Formats: sequence, C-alpha cells, structure tokens
Amino acid sequence: MMSIVEKTLRVTIAMFFVFGICAAPALASEPMAGVAPQDAAPAGHWAPLKYIGAGLATIGGGYGIGRLAAAAMEGTARQPEATGDIRTSMIIAAALIEGFTFFAIIVCLL
Repeated sequence: MMSIVEKTLRVTIAMFFVFGICAAPALASEPMAGVAPQDAAPAGHWAPLKYIGAGLATIGGGYGIGRLAAAAMEGTARQPEATGDIRTSMIIAAALIEGFTFFAIIVCLL
C-alpha cells in the first residue's frame, strides 16, 4: 500500500513529464518568417508559462470531470432509481467544468 506522500510524489513527477512533452513542440518551433517583431509572440523567459498554464487548466478540468463521473457512478450504484437525476446533475456540472477549462485555456494562451 502506497502512502499519500508516495502517491503525491508520483503524480507530481508524472505532471512535470507531461508538461515537458506538451511544451516541447511549442518551445522548439522556428520563428515565423516575415512577421514583424511587435506581432510575434512575447519574447523572454516568461513566454513558456502560458503553455504550462494551459496544461494545468486542462489537467485540472480532466481531474474535476473524472471525480464528478466517479461520484456519479457511485451514487447510481447506491440508488439505481435516481439514475436520471444523477445523470442530469452530472451533465450540468461537467458542462460548467468544461466551460471554465476552455475559458482558462483561452486566457492562458492570450
């Protein structure tokens, strides 16, 4: 049985690995030819943070929807007669989580 510290460490290492894979193509791309410097992406060492923020927003949204689905499945297993109500509540909550995630991604990338 793993302790909470081991689980947290493994999740943290996995997140850094995923961020590195997701950000590598964006950081390795060539600058566009014919684009004036004021129209280009922001320069400096702060520019990659927007990709990390977008990744965090995506992971947070996925985690939230996963927790929501797990709770809905558990509720359905405990009370099969309430399946319709649970499903409706789950879909509304999932739509709110996805909307927030899309908004956060757009804010990060702008």
